This record gives sequence, C-alpha cells and structure tokens, in this order.
Amino acid sequence: MRGLAPRTLKWREHELALPGGRLALVQALAGGANWLLMGTIVWVLFEGRVDFALVLGALLMAAVAGVITHVPAGLGVLEAVFVRTLGGVLPATEVLAVVLAYRAAYYLLPLALALPAYAWSEAAARRGGAQGRQGVKDSGPALRRGGRPT
Repeated sequence: MRGLAPRTLKWREHELALPGGRLALVQALAGGANWLLMGTIVWVLFEGRVDFALVLGALLMAAVAGVITHVPAGLGVLEAVFVRTLGGVLPATEVLAVVLAYRAAYYLLPLALALPAYAWSEAAARRGGAQGRQGVKDSGPALRRGGRPT
C-alpha cells in the first residue's frame, strides 16, 4: 500500500480523493461495529427471545428497504419489515413495541444526552465569546488544490 499515488474518483467537474487502504479498512470495521451495536440494542430489547442472527438480518433488510423507498429514517419501513420478518416468532404488537423502543433508544437517547452538552457549550461560548473573537478575521471559504472553494 505504501508508495501508491493517491487515488481519486472523478465525475464531471467533481473530484473526490479516495481513502488509503488502512483508512478504508478502519471505516469498514467501524461500519460493521455500528451495525452490530444496532442489532445488539434490538436483540437486548427482545430480551433474547429471538435469535441474534434473525434480529440482525431483519435490521439489515429494513435498512435496504428504507434506502429503496427513500423514506426519511425508514419511518414505517423499519417497523413493517420487522413485523413481517419476526411476526411468526412473536406477536406483532410486541415486535412493534420493541422497534419503537429501539427508535427511542437509538435516536432520542443520544439527543437527550447531547442537549445539555450543547447548552453547556453555548453558555461557555457566550461567557468567553467576546474575548475569544477579538483579532479573528473571516478568511472566506477554504481553498483546495486548484484554487476552487471547497
């Protein structure tokens, strides 16, 4: 991998530098770990009454279905795929309750944790904002190679 020139993907007037092999591997591992974490959250909410592989498979199918349907956050699609996939194992009402609890845990819990942190950072910026902004000028858009704005 060493010594290779940086690869770029070109399409019309757009150019995108592709990551090196190590970074691509780290990104793939991080993505896989994220899917495993999401599957684990759903599996824990099912209290182990459904095989982990079945839960992860349903989650992955729901993600693909969400992309195909172009519904924001797969709203309704995720629920429908889970009910259809796991409805024979557990009652549909339990499956739907677990998926809604998953949405709360995966989307709302991070928001609830981030809001106080955001409020604290905003308060800190306001307290020290006037002192920190003195002498700082806006240099305009950052430029990349070729002199075009990024």
